[in-house]
Amino acid sequence: MGIYIKTPTLAVNDPRGLAILSVSYWRAEDAQPVERRRERTLRDAAGRAIRHWDARLWALQEDDLHTPSSLGTVYSLNDNVLRSDSNDAGKQVELLGLAGEVVLGWDSRDTRREVEYDDLLRAVAVYEVGAGESRRCIERLTYGRAGVDERARNQSGQLIRHDDPAGSVLLDSFAITGQCIANTRRFTRDPVSPDWPLAEEEREHLLEPGEGAISRWRFTALGQMSEQIDARGNRQTFELTLDGRLRAAHAQLKNQPDSQPMVSDVRYNADGQVEHELAGNGVRTTLAYRPEDGRLTSRSASSTRGQLLQQLSYDYDPMGNVLSIEDKAQPIRYFANQRIEPISRFTYDSLYQLSRASGWEAGAVSQGPASAGRADPAAFGNYRQTYRYDAGGNLLELTHVGVQTHGRKLETARYSNRALPWRNDMPPSEEQIAAAFDPRGNLLELDQGRWVRWNLRNQLQSVSPVVRASDSSDQETYLYDARGRRVRKIRALQTRARTVISEVRYLPGLELRTDSGTGEVLQVIAAQPGLNSVNALHWETSPPPGGNDRYRYTVTDHLGSASLELGEDARIISQETYYPFGETAWSREAEVSYRTVRYSGKERDATGLDYYGYRYYIPWLQRWSNPDPAGVGADGSNLFRMVRNNPLTFFDEQGEESKSNSAVRTAVEIFESYKGNYNDTDRVKPYTMMNEITEGRLKFKAAKASTMVLEKTKELKFTMRHYSYNFETKGAAPSHMDIKSNFSLVNSKLKALGGKGGNTSEKDWTKAGNMGFTFFLLSINGEVNERRFLAGMTHFAEYDLEDDDALKNAFGDSYDNLEFFASPDVLDPKHSSDLSAVPMIKGRLKELKALMLGSSGISPVQVGRMNARAMLDSLDNSFHGTLEIKIPGSVKVSTWHKKVQAGISRAA
Repeated sequence: MGIYIKTPTLAVNDPRGLAILSVSYWRAEDAQPVERRRERTLRDAAGRAIRHWDARLWALQEDDLHTPSSLGTVYSLNDNVLRSDSNDAGKQVELLGLAGEVVLGWDSRDTRREVEYDDLLRAVAVYEVGAGESRRCIERLTYGRAGVDERARNQSGQLIRHDDPAGSVLLDSFAITGQCIANTRRFTRDPVSPDWPLAEEEREHLLEPGEGAISRWRFTALGQMSEQIDARGNRQTFELTLDGRLRAAHAQLKNQPDSQPMVSDVRYNADGQVEHELAGNGVRTTLAYRPEDGRLTSRSASSTRGQLLQQLSYDYDPMGNVLSIEDKAQPIRYFANQRIEPISRFTYDSLYQLSRASGWEAGAVSQGPASAGRADPAAFGNYRQTYRYDAGGNLLELTHVGVQTHGRKLETARYSNRALPWRNDMPPSEEQIAAAFDPRGNLLELDQGRWVRWNLRNQLQSVSPVVRASDSSDQETYLYDARGRRVRKIRALQTRARTVISEVRYLPGLELRTDSGTGEVLQVIAAQPGLNSVNALHWETSPPPGGNDRYRYTVTDHLGSASLELGEDARIISQETYYPFGETAWSREAEVSYRTVRYSGKERDATGLDYYGYRYYIPWLQRWSNPDPAGVGADGSNLFRMVRNNPLTFFDEQGEESKSNSAVRTAVEIFESYKGNYNDTDRVKPYTMMNEITEGRLKFKAAKASTMVLEKTKELKFTMRHYSYNFETKGAAPSHMDIKSNFSLVNSKLKALGGKGGNTSEKDWTKAGNMGFTFFLLSINGEVNERRFLAGMTHFAEYDLEDDDALKNAFGDSYDNLEFFASPDVLDPKHSSDLSAVPMIKGRLKELKALMLGSSGISPVQVGRMNARAMLDSLDNSFHGTLEIKIPGSVKVSTWHKKVQAGISRAA
C-alpha cells in the first residue's frame, strides 16, 4: 500500500461541536518523516468563522508574530458576510439591504459597485467606479410588463433587455417552461466598457447598427434543449432517450439541403455513463468502466477502416488517483538510443499531490509556452518530472529530466500564495512579488515584457505581448457579458504599414472569426454533443483549397484534452499530447488546423493562456492568473492552486473548483473509511464527510428574509416532519423513538449496504455523501407537499421550529448552534451530474424560517397575498419541487402522529 492511500486526517471540534482545527499528514517518500500540517479556524461567540490560517501560515506564526491569518471575515448581526480580508484576493466589503440584497460593494482596488433595484427588488442598474475614475452605469436591466405583446411572448415579469459590458442582449421570447427561446446579441461600437444612459433610445447610439445576432431554441416539455438555430441560420438538433439523455445530434448548415450527423448511437450503462458513441465521420468511441466503483478503465476510438486512433488504458490506486495512462494505439518507438513506450506513470505524496511523472515528449527543444514540442515530429524522447510544493500547495520547483528544458523554480510571498518564477537563477524579492500583483491578487506581468490589464470586475481585460515606445503596442483585448463569460476577443498586431485586427465573437453555438489582414470571415459552428467535440467550418469569404463547409472532429481523453483532430473521412489533421499540468509535450499537424481547443478542452489564446470561463490558467507556471472567484473553501485555502496539484485525477470546468470522474469510492469503502470515528451525536462530522465525498462542489447560500417579510409571516407555523412506519406490525406506530441517519442504520446493523433505493441507495453514499443526515419535509400550518414515498408511510414525527424546549430535547445540547441544510433531491437526474448547480441553503436551525424565506426571493408584497399552501408551493418550487431539509446526526422522537388524509391524530 502506497503512502498516498487512506491518509488519515484529524479534526478537532470545540465544545459546541464546531470545527476549529484540521491536521493532515504529509510526506513524499516512504523513508521521509511525517510532517503534521495544521489548518486553524477561529470562531466568535455565535460560532461563525472569523479567522482562518492555512497550514503554511499557521506554522509560520509560531516563529513570526506578525503572521496574518489567511482569511478574516466580519459578519452583520444577521450573519451575512460584510467584509472579507484575504491574503490572496485582498479586501471585499458588501452592504446589504433589508431583504438581503447587495446594495454597495468595495474592494482593495478602490473599486465601488452599486446596485439599483425597483419596487419588486429586481436589479435595474449596476454602477461601477474605479480609483480615480468617474461613476458609470455598466449594466441596465429591463423587465417585461403585463401588456398584450409581452403576454404573447411570455415576457411578463421576465428580464427582456440586458445592457451589459459587451453590448445588449434582447430576450425576445420565452417558452411556457420559462426558458428563453429567442434572443438577440448586439455589440458596442467600441470595445470599451460603456456608460449606459437611462433612455433606451440613447443606448442605441452606443451599439453597432443592424438587427444584431439572433439565436433561437426549442425545448422539450421537461425543459431540455431539442433544437438550436444560431445567428447565421445553422441548425443543430438533438434526439433524447426516454430518460432525457442524449441519443443523437445533427447539424444542418444554412443553405444545405440535408443535415449531417454529429454523433449517434450514444449508449449508456446502468449508472448513466457513456459506453459507446458514433461520430459523424464514422469514428466509433467505446468506453469501459470497473463495475465495483465506476472508474474508467479504457477509452478507444477507431475508424470505419479499422484504424485504431486511440486506445487509452487507465490504472488507479484505491483512492482513485490515476497511476498510469497507456495509449495502445501508439507504437513503441526507438530514437536516440532510447526505447520510448506510449505510457505515462504518476506518483503522489500523502496528500494526493502529484510528486513524480514520467512519459514521452518531442525530441526537439521547445520554442515557448504555446509551441512546445512542434519541431521535428519524428523525434521522441522519454522524460521524468519531479514536483516540490510548500505546505500551502504552491509549486516551488519542477525538475525536468529529458530532451526538453522545462524545469523551473517559483518563489512564494511570505504571507500569501502569490508567487513568481525565478529569473536568471535568482529568486524574486518580496517587493518584486508585491509589485507583480494588484491589491486583488491579479497578476500584472505574465513574463518579462508581457503586461496584463484587468477590468473593474477582476476579469482579464488585455494582454500586451509587445510594448513599443511609440504607443503602438500589440494587444489582445477581451470583453465579457454580465455573467462573466467572454463574448469578444480582439487581437491587434502592428506592422510598418498598418494595424492588423483579428477578432472572434462568441455567440450561442457559433464563433465568428474575422481577420483584416487576410480578409477572411469564418463561421465556426461549435458543438460538443457527446464525449468529443465537433466544429463545422463555413467561410463567408472564399474558402481555402479543399472547399467549404468542412467538419472537424476532436477526440479527447478523460480530462477533455484535445488529443486528435480528424477530418470528415477520419484522417488525422493534428495530434497533441500534454505534460501533466497542460503544456504541450508533443504535437504534429498533417494539414492546416483551425483548432483552438487544447488542454482540458479549453481554448488556448495566442498569449499561451487557457481560457476556462471565470479565470485564465497559466500552464507553464501551473497556476491561475488570479485568485479563485469562489473564495476559500471551494477548492481549498490556496486561491491560485490548480486542481489540488492532482491534474490527472481532477479537472476544472469553469475556473472555480476541481472535479473528478475517477476519485469514486463504493459505499462499502466510504463506510469503512469513516466508521472508526463516527458518532451519531457529532453534528459536524456529517458535513465533513459530505464535503469530502462531493469534493466541495456543493454551494450553500444563507440569505435571510427581511424584517418586513418575517413580520408578515409570523402567523404561519413552520414545522419539520419525518415520516416512517412500523416495520413489523402493519398500521401500528413505529417502535423506535429516534430517527437515525443512514450511516447510523448501517453502523448499528439495522440496514445493509448495497441496496438500490431507500436509505441504503449506493449513490446516497458515493455521489451525494449525505448518509450522515436525517431527512425531513417542510410543513406550513399543517400543509405538506405530497411525495411518492409518502404512500407507504403511516406516521410522522413533527418538530415546531418555534418550540425551543422541544427542539433542545430532540437535538440535545448542540441545538443552539445546530446547522441544517436544505436542497432538492440531490440525486435527481436533472442536476446530480453538476452538484454545484443544485440550489442549497445552510444555516442555524433556529433561523430556518428566515433562511427559507430569504432564499426564495419572495418580496414583502407577495408574502402579504399568500396563504400557507401558496407559501409552501413557492418555497418548494424554488428547490425544483423536491425540497428536503437535512439534519446532521440522529434525532429523538417524543411522539409519533398518525398520518391521515386531513388533520393530525395523536398515536396512542
